[in-house]
Amino acid sequence: MKVMVSKEKLKKQVEKTSNALKDGVKKAGGKGRHKGVVVHKHCRICHLPIDIKREPEVCGDEACDKKWLQNKKNEKMVRIAFFFFALVFFAPLILSRFGVFS
Repeated sequence: MKVMVSKEKLKKQVEKTSNALKDGVKKAGGKGRHKGVVVHKHCRICHLPIDIKREPEVCGDEACDKKWLQNKKNEKMVRIAFFFFALVFFAPLILSRFGVFS
């Protein structure tokens, strides 16, 4: 069973919806595309909205704090490992250029 939709009826529905959206945006106020949205950041762990000036960028929940500290430790270890392996790789190349291994 096919249902035929009148073009005029569909056009009126689309206009009604777009006008309602325009009115809603005007009522929200603000500037630009993000009218009515308060400036904020999001927690790096659970993504809840937090104050823009909050440092570190976590909500303050105990689980988020623990996870953030663990992430910082992991980042530090990865950074140390990267420099260690870079040193192990490049040191022999540089030293052989200066004739240390001859």
